[in-house]
Amino acid sequence: MKKAPILFILSVLLIGLSGCTTQMARLEKSSNYVELLNGAIAFYEKGQYSKAKTLFEKIQPIYQGTEYAEKIRYYWAFSEYYMGLYQLSAYQFSVFYNTYARSPLAEEAQYMEAYSLYLDSPGPDLEQSSSEEAVLMMQDFLNRYPVSQYYQEANGIIDELQVRFETKAYQTAKLYYKLSTGLSFRNYLEAALTTFQTFKRDFPDSKYNEELMFLSVETSFKLANNSIAKLRQERFESTLKLHQDFISRFPVSEFSDRINDYYEKSSNELNKLKTN
Repeated sequence: MKKAPILFILSVLLIGLSGCTTQMARLEKSSNYVELLNGAIAFYEKGQYSKAKTLFEKIQPIYQGTEYAEKIRYYWAFSEYYMGLYQLSAYQFSVFYNTYARSPLAEEAQYMEAYSLYLDSPGPDLEQSSSEEAVLMMQDFLNRYPVSQYYQEANGIIDELQVRFETKAYQTAKLYYKLSTGLSFRNYLEAALTTFQTFKRDFPDSKYNEELMFLSVETSFKLANNSIAKLRQERFESTLKLHQDFISRFPVSEFSDRINDYYEKSSNELNKLKTN
């Protein structure tokens, strides 16, 4: 007795799905473009975005230049967005606002282009070129619409991606540091120093600067200590300058004892060089 309602529900669902499939197959063969447009919108409103996208893509060239073209492009972009095809939706939204710049939907379309790129961007462990593109697009949106209803959301996304860039840069710097402590450390000492200095320049207020500036002193000392005679003085002097930069910025630090040890060692080596 309990199985009958379940079987009935399943039967209804199967009939509904079969009906949608049959309708889609008929529309794909149809040359009635009014029927195709109505069918595409109907599929969109039912959340059947793959079918809607297929039909919008089919009829867009036919309706190009008509009063319906704007609506088709708008629904087409959102169909791809809801399908998770963020690169494609970003492109469609870009086409929309560049084509229909005076449309009341242009503001939303430009925001959605940037937002689609944001959703497509990877985590901090991966290469960040798409995240950088998302920031540029979002900033361009804010420049064009400084009082937009999306203003807070856009700024929040930019802030989030900046943190992602900071984390990625920190991970890269630490990777070079680890390589500079391995068997072939001499090959990576200068590269590690460069990444530390680049990080400090790009993220001057980062919470990671204390650690990385300490590692700059440590790495600089190691580079100087493993250099040929004619480069040792210059590189030990560079270590002392990095030490001074650190002390000026972090007079009280968990790294103070260790960094002062590098200062003393570098000073001693310089005194030896000057007396020889």
